[in-house]
Amino acid sequence: MHTSWRYAAFLFGGATLALILGHVVYEMLIHDYELFDLVTSVPLFAGLVVLGAGFFSRRPSRHLLMAAGWAVFAGYWATQPAFLYTYEEGDVVNALICILGVYFLFYLAYHEYLSHQRGENLQALQFLAGATFVSTFFYFLIDKLPVLSGHLIKMVAEHTVWLMKVIGYRVSAGGINYGESITVPIYFEGSHSVHLILACTGLQSMMIFIGVIAALRGVDRRRRWKAFLLTVPVIYLLNLVRNVGVIYGMEVLGYDFYFMHNVVGKAGSLLALVVLAYVAFDILPELYDNIAALVDLPKRRGPVERLLARVVKR
Repeated sequence: MHTSWRYAAFLFGGATLALILGHVVYEMLIHDYELFDLVTSVPLFAGLVVLGAGFFSRRPSRHLLMAAGWAVFAGYWATQPAFLYTYEEGDVVNALICILGVYFLFYLAYHEYLSHQRGENLQALQFLAGATFVSTFFYFLIDKLPVLSGHLIKMVAEHTVWLMKVIGYRVSAGGINYGESITVPIYFEGSHSVHLILACTGLQSMMIFIGVIAALRGVDRRRRWKAFLLTVPVIYLLNLVRNVGVIYGMEVLGYDFYFMHNVVGKAGSLLALVVLAYVAFDILPELYDNIAALVDLPKRRGPVERLLARVVKR
């Protein structure tokens, strides 16, 4: 088989096979969610650990480690499209993004193997591996361990209550409920208002910024600390404001939860993240350079890119 076809078979065939096997795992185990979660956590954390090992390694074989890490990590996401489709009541958008994500992860694995073959070291690829390891590993570690996620939600609930008391309302937080999902109830003027979950903590956004800042190499520590202090703590504070805004809009202004949370809250969060990303890019232009360089991966003219170019010309 021609070299180009071997690479293409790995990229497209590997990703497709992973999705098929992932769906089989989903169909076999979804009746027992705890078992499904336990089994799928194996490729999740195994892929991330191998990816992190490649990022921290200085040996020439590090590209093979990162290639393997991306492929194994893709195995976890290959089990998720049907789960997301069912969990989100037939919403195909996230399921489709997840499917495309599996192909993208195999594309990154292909480029790491290409780097090994060529003896090249792309800083942008190494940056992405480090950022993914730091942000995703610690996010899922908190997500998968109830004791960690429960106490984080409780802390955010207490801070949200404190902020609402500051503006003059009688609000309290209940205990941690370790059910199908971990929640902490908020009571407004003695009546139940909302349940806070892990998504209400801002953890996902904070871990993204922590990951990309931590993964930068050859950058002055003072600038990295400055970027961290001007983004991560601000995200936490703005998330508290969002929680307060949702409760205030529901209980005082009379709007429903969907409007306050999904429309006002998410729009405000998106705007805040765009502004904070600009702040991070201004302090750390290397961050923007690394992200922008990922768009140029096809310009490496690897075997798959050359094969696709020939197919398109026919």
